[in-house]
Amino acid sequence: MKPLKARTRSVSPTIRVPSEHTPKPFANRFRRTINQILILFEKQRYKHFIYFVLLILFLVLFHTILSLLSPKEGNDKLLLEKQTYDSIPYIGLDQNIPAELTNGTTIYHVSREFGPATLGRIGQTVTGLARTQADNGSLDVNVIIPYYPFIKKLYKSQNFAQLEVQIRDSHQEWQPIKFFVNRFLWNVSINPNDPEEPRVVQVYIIGAPRGIFPLNLAFTADGATDIYSSRYPLSRDWEDIYFCKAAAELITYLNAEIDTPLFALTESRGVDVVHLHGSSNALVIEFMKSLYVREKFKMPQPAIVYTIHDHIKEQLYSNAIDNVQKFIDLKNYPKIKPKYFNGRKMYPSAIAIDQAQMVTFTSEIIAQEVVESSLNFYAKELIMPSILNRAIKGEWIGITNGIETTLFNPFDDLLLLETNSNFPKNIDDFDAALLYAESIENSTQPLITTSKFNAKLHLVREGLLSKEDLNRTMVLFIGNFQYDKGLEFFQAAIDLLISKDVKFIIMGQESDFPISSLKPFVNYYPNNIVIIDDVEFRLNWGNLYRAAADILFVPSKTDSFGLMAAEGLLFGCPIVGSGSEKLKEYLISKTGVSSYNSYLFNLTDENNSELSINEMKIALNNSVNDLIKLNNDPIRKEFFIRNLVKDALKLGWNRPSGPFEEYNRVYQTALLKLRKILKKY
Repeated sequence: MKPLKARTRSVSPTIRVPSEHTPKPFANRFRRTINQILILFEKQRYKHFIYFVLLILFLVLFHTILSLLSPKEGNDKLLLEKQTYDSIPYIGLDQNIPAELTNGTTIYHVSREFGPATLGRIGQTVTGLARTQADNGSLDVNVIIPYYPFIKKLYKSQNFAQLEVQIRDSHQEWQPIKFFVNRFLWNVSINPNDPEEPRVVQVYIIGAPRGIFPLNLAFTADGATDIYSSRYPLSRDWEDIYFCKAAAELITYLNAEIDTPLFALTESRGVDVVHLHGSSNALVIEFMKSLYVREKFKMPQPAIVYTIHDHIKEQLYSNAIDNVQKFIDLKNYPKIKPKYFNGRKMYPSAIAIDQAQMVTFTSEIIAQEVVESSLNFYAKELIMPSILNRAIKGEWIGITNGIETTLFNPFDDLLLLETNSNFPKNIDDFDAALLYAESIENSTQPLITTSKFNAKLHLVREGLLSKEDLNRTMVLFIGNFQYDKGLEFFQAAIDLLISKDVKFIIMGQESDFPISSLKPFVNYYPNNIVIIDDVEFRLNWGNLYRAAADILFVPSKTDSFGLMAAEGLLFGCPIVGSGSEKLKEYLISKTGVSSYNSYLFNLTDENNSELSINEMKIALNNSVNDLIKLNNDPIRKEFFIRNLVKDALKLGWNRPSGPFEEYNRVYQTALLKLRKILKKY
């Protein structure tokens, strides 16, 4: 029997390629789905539903396209090999250098914050320094900031120039984009109506480029709280780097377009000093270097001073390399200068530290600790080699800030004036003997204690405090909710304050500390604990709370100058805080001395707050007990509070041998160093 053979048949082309003749199963299903949708669409009751579904699909598609087009932020984790550094002596400023600059010296501050556009410490510092410099009368002081929309409502600016910068398009080709610069005058005179020539700061405001998406969305802040928020899909990187490049272009323009009128008594000056504030503006120095062409300048190259305002966070500021290359050609920079890069990010702070003529920090004590005792802080490896290199040459300078009374002022604040809570200005000419003769109740002199009571009374009327709080001691904390502000102490502090029936106001904005861990206390003790985490509310009402407070709680571990504590003194509050060296610059702890302004506790270990909790509770308890005693002796309380305010006023920017004079020496040194460099060429 023959074996069976498998029957075969030839496969025709029509069978081999069925897709050429019949629809695929997916195509059939898709067609049926469309037909069903069309049938539903014909029925009136389904029309709205179909419109809604189509709208959702359109929005999803639009979001996907924007995500593809929008600039990418680098999200690499920071990987650093921990390093130890040998300590070196802190040289500081040469005090033989004159503290006076040549009359008419031009200074240009570059910052994201200034004056009404102030959110934090950088804005307060730039505002205070620029105001003091302009008030001196011999300097030409200027500030460069972005053109935020809310500034237009506050100041009438004039068109100054239309300039141009180059950025890469989607094909990586350089394209020119135009932007406008406006200018307004910020009056720093105590009396703006003074017939004498007013003293002003010229403020240059850089606008977003028009019609260039998404850069035309830059600087769309509706208020100071939105300064560091970028509008989707514009990334923060693009906004920051664009501002740096535009600011460098403006400075170049100001230093090139100099014309002295024929019959002028003095020659017009260009830009003498550029003062960069904060790591987000560090790249200005790189853009200026690339723009500087000797033949195009009628004036010498400006000297550059770079100020670090926060050693805890500024070195962590970074830009994705892809975003940087949109604005500057890095070429082989990551290979020849690897210390500026980590992963796919550039960390620009070290660039400015290396290239500026002088580098400053906002606390002399911390600047000294950084190089002499190798102060430990996160990711210091990003900037420590650069700092040590400058410190060896005496180009790393600590300058302790002053108090800026323009922004935080108990004497002239509008809300305090409206509520009769403003402090009287008779600080220096108060007649103590007259107060004893008249008594508190019959005093013909305005009293600070009365102002503080009125502030508390207004908060009660607004429903922000209870009637019982008028007779309660009020302890205030204002600051970011972050670990380096000492918030680990709060639970123990709350337990103590509740036991003494004290009102504790915790006011700030979210950061790395989980403030939610404290909110259960608000539910358990609503009469004693209040947490305010709305930034706009804090900006609007913060000064009234400061004026009403009896004690300021500042357990901070890292505050560069302790500005919060200094402001507490200005508003008549003794300070309870950690006895760090930076606070000891101006705080006198109560240790048996009669003249004191604070209750300081030792911070045994910055990384272990538990070791200092008992000391903190003792300091806080003593402050509350002493305040209760002062309430029973109102005349003594008035004198005590006045002494606190006097201590704060001694911390002004123009105090003898203070920050105004020190920055003049820094500028003078920077100019001398630059001249030596230029002589080599």
